[in-house]
Amino acid sequence: MNQASQQPGRWLQTSLLTAALCLALLALFYPTAAGMVDIWWRSETFAHGFFILPITLYLIWRLRDELRPLTPQPTLWGLPLLAVLGFGWLLAEFATVTVVQQLAFVAMLPVAVFSMLGWQVTRRILFPLCFLVLAVPMGEGLIPPLMEFTADFTVMMLQLTGIPVFHEGLFFEIPSGRWSVVEGCSGVRYLIASVTLGCLYAYLTYTSYLRRSLFILASFVVPILANGLRAYMIVMIANYSDYKLAMGVDHFIYGWVWFGIVITLMFWVGGFWADDPPETAEPAPAVVKPTKSAALVAVAALAVVLVWPVWGMISDNAVNPAVVTLTAPTHERWQKTDSMTDWRPRYLGTDAELM
Repeated sequence: MNQASQQPGRWLQTSLLTAALCLALLALFYPTAAGMVDIWWRSETFAHGFFILPITLYLIWRLRDELRPLTPQPTLWGLPLLAVLGFGWLLAEFATVTVVQQLAFVAMLPVAVFSMLGWQVTRRILFPLCFLVLAVPMGEGLIPPLMEFTADFTVMMLQLTGIPVFHEGLFFEIPSGRWSVVEGCSGVRYLIASVTLGCLYAYLTYTSYLRRSLFILASFVVPILANGLRAYMIVMIANYSDYKLAMGVDHFIYGWVWFGIVITLMFWVGGFWADDPPETAEPAPAVVKPTKSAALVAVAALAVVLVWPVWGMISDNAVNPAVVTLTAPTHERWQKTDSMTDWRPRYLGTDAELM
């Protein structure tokens, strides 16, 4: 059997083992993955997370003709990276830092793919694999500084317009009324959506790493400035319409309409510097080199990542070895009675409670 005839079988075997390894990671870290999905479901800000994996798979599928002549090269070099990520996940588990747990889990997937396919294949699908990071629901830490920027920017624009304004923190007042910047005005939803779409657009439109980097940077800066303009325009519309427009639900409808216009303009301008698609070269002949067994690497990778969730379970059992029961203190004047209200103090991590 020649090398060319071995290639489809090698790809099929390695692909199935890679998929099995990724599914095993999902099963081992299921609480972390389920926590991400729960946030996608509850929060409109991170609802885009449902589309990240399908987009990643589609982007890899687009490269199938480029990947077909390559030879999967399973390697053990990914195992130390998996160990580091697993240890980071465990530390985040102990510290209850959910976003770090989720980042560590998601980062394990590209490393697992690298371990099974080798660098020659992984570097050609590196962007789709890194795109998975955008599935992690993160960015809420930007809300306070974005709120401050929006308030400062709006006040600056009002002053440039010649409208007198009194500004204190996130609150400002103009002759026609008072305003405050709340979380919904921070623009974090626009920012996260813009960065996600910007990364995808940059990858599909440009081949130059410089142009890709500049467009991704623009997708970060432009929505921040656009959100400041949105806030300023809402104040101006409300001011000149005697607060009949741009209030209530209009406040948010105008925001998304404005965001759609800004993103469309950004893509339109970015299209002027689009790179021509690379010329399709004749596939190089497949070269089958001696490699590590794909099954051996999959088992080794699974063993490396299995340590950390097991360690976490053992530690949890050690911290709470038994059920704690409390008894009421004995005193002749003390008696148990029904509470007049359903209110209860909320203490996190208690072993037992007694009212």
